[in-house]
Amino acid sequence: MGAIAFRHSGLVAALALTGIVDAGPAVSQGGLPNPDRHSPLEKAVAMEIGDVTLTLTGATEARYTTGADDDEDNGPGLIGSLETVAKIQLPNRWRVELGYAGQLVSDEALSPEENEKYTDDAALSVGGVWGTVLLGNVSDTVRDQTRRRRGFGNATLEFDDFHGELSDRSAGYAGRVGPFVASGVVDEDSNIDLGLTFQRPIGNGSRDYRFTFRAGQGAYEAADESLLFKSRGYSVVGEVVYGSTLLDVGLGQESFSSSSVNATRWYISSGIRRKIMVWGLSLEGHYGQIEGQEEVSVALGIQYDLARGLSANLGLSYEDAQVVLGDIKFLHSSDTKALFSLRYSF
Repeated sequence: MGAIAFRHSGLVAALALTGIVDAGPAVSQGGLPNPDRHSPLEKAVAMEIGDVTLTLTGATEARYTTGADDDEDNGPGLIGSLETVAKIQLPNRWRVELGYAGQLVSDEALSPEENEKYTDDAALSVGGVWGTVLLGNVSDTVRDQTRRRRGFGNATLEFDDFHGELSDRSAGYAGRVGPFVASGVVDEDSNIDLGLTFQRPIGNGSRDYRFTFRAGQGAYEAADESLLFKSRGYSVVGEVVYGSTLLDVGLGQESFSSSSVNATRWYISSGIRRKIMVWGLSLEGHYGQIEGQEEVSVALGIQYDLARGLSANLGLSYEDAQVVLGDIKFLHSSDTKALFSLRYSF
């Protein structure tokens, strides 16, 4: 979906973790507003009611898509999203946060949920010196902390994740010890996602490096909906920041098992991001194989900051994967498109 959208459960979880994780790639692709793209504003609208602090962030985007293989994806569209968080600190210094986020789209083709114009997420978190416990739509918590950075503008690199997913409703934990952040999530189907992040500055702070590890299990349904697979995967990410330039690479391995067919997948993704004055530029690529059959994607992103909170964005993307296992169409995805948008965030 790109732009102000992410996959569903990441935004509230990422905000609930702000007391622990001061840096990192906040939130995934495909659903509600993405705080990592709320530039150039840095602070949410806030007010206090007694001991409770309420914050409000949001984004609205007018976009135009062209070149997509599916004609329903082409043409204009509008996306609006709001997210509010109520925060309070208890006498024992525990932090309690309740967050809700909603997104409304002009066309169902823009939605992360099939046949839904309005989608929402909610999460509750309780945090202290011992870490943060989360409950609700938080299944992307580990993914958000261990993934590669997103590209600028409307860049969306497909396949850059495990194919297997957790169910939306879940519980999680995240805690920091020095430069390490450990996180874990378990969903209502007993699938587990675990992650570890290490990040440190180099020298005077203009340089930085980051390493992550993730191990998880989930469920994946074949493209033809004929079979449900159990997925188990491992991934590592390495990242170096030098001034306004970021380079990263991710490696992953995933195995699939079912009642009749098993398969193994490996992949590598890499990208470069650079900020030049009001311009943001990124280029990413992905290559992988499932039982010797290829999956490929490329994404180019451009962002131009027009004014405070207002940006023009462009994304060019290509993806292709035609994976067949026996009589099962395991993965079927092919598209080339350009997406331009004007986005206002607060």
